[in-house]
Amino acid sequence: MFNVPVLIVLYNRVEEMHNVFQVLRTVQPTQLYIAGDGGKTDDREDRKLTYRTRSVIQPEWPCQVHTLFQEEHLGRSEMVYTAMKWFFSMEEEGIVLFEDTVPHYDFFPFCETLLNQYRNNEQIFSINGTYLRHRSRKKYKKRMRKGESSYFFSAYSTTWGFATWKNRWNDFTLSMDNYSQEQIAKIVETYMAKSRQRAYWTNRMNVLKRMNAKYWSYQYLLHIWAHKGLCISPYLNLVTNIGFNKQNDRKVRRLKRNAYPIMPITHPATIEQNKKEDRYMFRHIFRRAFLYLFQTWLNINKKS
Repeated sequence: MFNVPVLIVLYNRVEEMHNVFQVLRTVQPTQLYIAGDGGKTDDREDRKLTYRTRSVIQPEWPCQVHTLFQEEHLGRSEMVYTAMKWFFSMEEEGIVLFEDTVPHYDFFPFCETLLNQYRNNEQIFSINGTYLRHRSRKKYKKRMRKGESSYFFSAYSTTWGFATWKNRWNDFTLSMDNYSQEQIAKIVETYMAKSRQRAYWTNRMNVLKRMNAKYWSYQYLLHIWAHKGLCISPYLNLVTNIGFNKQNDRKVRRLKRNAYPIMPITHPATIEQNKKEDRYMFRHIFRRAFLYLFQTWLNINKKS
């Protein structure tokens, strides 16, 4: 049995949710929160899929199940915001997963260990499950034989599976009205050493602000940076995004990573941003695949 509360945010991916549930059956969380978005009003098939996806979760182990099912379609960002607010109205900390993100079993003790380790250190905002560099288990073992740490501290949150605390999330909002363009530039500057990085992130955040648009993972980043926070990232990927299996675009599919075991873990000696790892993330992930995802999302929202 696993005693850290787990929140699953789902929508209409039946097959993917089956894969996630097989992991949950083995881990057996004692507190399971299920938040489901509603189907689109004018799409009968979509509404049918949302009900089928919800029905996948039928725990056979001793478990308290809490549900929050929407009748109307909120969309990804509003749904995540609503689900997290609900989750943290009842819990002080927990793990968050999505219907298309399959965690390795070690993801759960990894999060549990670090939730305990950094509970009282409010500089740490989020525990990531994703590591987007190509690193095999063999290379990771070699790293560990050298006595190096299992994880590092990053400016970036990767939210395909993560853990956090209520007091870090409490004042999160999808609105960016409280930030002026000058404030955003100053917030970004703290984390981004290079002018190209600063320009990239300042531009992304200001586009969202001008459009009054809700893109929760970017707004969560700004929330963390505004509080001078850091995120924990493993040196080995622990969560696979299987939602990319159905993507036809190579730029998106290349973000898929296999998940590996990581326990037991070794803690780093100091808490400081690993700028080398973050530079890699910027150059190879955010300026390429994530930029493509952002532009695709932007075009869809301009049309709607």
